[in-house]
Amino acid sequence: MNSQEIFDIIEGVAGESSKNTKQAMVTSAAADAEFCRVLDYAYNPFKTYGIRKMPIGKAHNGFRQFDAQTWQVLDDLIARRLTGQAAIDAVTAEIDQLEEDSAELFRRVVRKDLRAGFSESTCNKAKKGLIPDFPYMRCCLPKDAKLADFDWKLGVISQEKADGMFANINVELGDLVTITSRQGSPFPIDAFPELAAELAERIPPGVQLHGELLVMHEGKILAREIGNGILNSVASGGGFTDGYRPIYMIWDMIPLTAVVTKGKHDEPYVKRLSKIIAALKATPGSCVRLIETKVFHSLAEAYGHAGELMRKGKEGTVIKNPHAIWKDGTSKEQVKLKLEFNVDLKIVAIMPGTPGTKTEGRAGAFACESSCGGLKVNVTVKNEAMRDAVDADPDDWVGRVIDVVANDIMKPSESNELHSLFLPRMAEAGYRTDKTEADDLDRILAQKEAAVLGKSLKEAA
Repeated sequence: MNSQEIFDIIEGVAGESSKNTKQAMVTSAAADAEFCRVLDYAYNPFKTYGIRKMPIGKAHNGFRQFDAQTWQVLDDLIARRLTGQAAIDAVTAEIDQLEEDSAELFRRVVRKDLRAGFSESTCNKAKKGLIPDFPYMRCCLPKDAKLADFDWKLGVISQEKADGMFANINVELGDLVTITSRQGSPFPIDAFPELAAELAERIPPGVQLHGELLVMHEGKILAREIGNGILNSVASGGGFTDGYRPIYMIWDMIPLTAVVTKGKHDEPYVKRLSKIIAALKATPGSCVRLIETKVFHSLAEAYGHAGELMRKGKEGTVIKNPHAIWKDGTSKEQVKLKLEFNVDLKIVAIMPGTPGTKTEGRAGAFACESSCGGLKVNVTVKNEAMRDAVDADPDDWVGRVIDVVANDIMKPSESNELHSLFLPRMAEAGYRTDKTEADDLDRILAQKEAAVLGKSLKEAA
């Protein structure tokens, strides 16, 4: 395919509302090597172009399709052989020489957004392994860690599990700052001018930061559901309205050379943390902050800190062995202590699957309620085997009680006059046969409070 044909397919996918049809169109086109090359350069998180603001170029006076020169310009941007004004000049020249649709495709590749309503997951379903996973160090749970082996004598680090949106931030030479999601999707840097300027001033170049984006309004950090909604809007091309500003809470800093699949950085966490503290202390600012961090010398104290934050409505903490290295994958050296509690809810209806997804025309979720009706929430059917059972006999499920795990209780709001649950999911793939009455709201609130109080006390004991 040439770039005109590829652009036509991309536009066709963009105009299709069904996710299944989008997937089929991308899968069919992925048989072509040049189409896959465009997907790779647009969505591969390791291919970034260092262009803050896309040049406009002339009024489509060009005549070329993508050719060797186009790919060379992109490769030179990736390798940072072209930076600053030289990069802008090269991109402008390429836009001027490409014909109209190819120039637009080139812009979208450099922006790393084909604007067709699909992402890297669609690409990998079309061709397995086409887009590599972005490196990320996950936490493990207490049951999977050897907490007794942590260096409690030196002091184990306990940090708030921030209630925002995870983001990687690369700081490069020339005051170049890029912000990406956990999967490597870029945020439009033009929407973060104050944050980007402060990062370039306070953070040494050649590093990637790991932390959480949050949104402030009138001096207060907004709740997750509000702040993340704003951030999702910004990621889709929106902006921050007056009075709202993003802040970034850092907890780790590694060299950019370690940001590769299965990458590793052997410097102990206590030293990485010290470098963050020193950098922030050397130059004052307000947009970039260290995540709340404390040091404890016993597991009981660490659980106490988690309980303290939970009682303030926070999600919990992450504790880290001071000697922990950074690595791509799950680390048993950093452990998540978070609030979880179980409640019993009654199924009052079966909700159909979302159109355009694999559950279309099938059972998608259960509409559930407390016995008093003061809390309502939809809970996704746990797995395919269970979905088969629900589809076969839906009447057997309505009126049944299920065990639901959640991380928080959401209070009534302008959009929902009833209580709800945050991140509800089924504890087991089935209904309870020993119980026919759901919990009422008072008991659900008590269950959460017991988890907040009991988690720290029980584990410390």
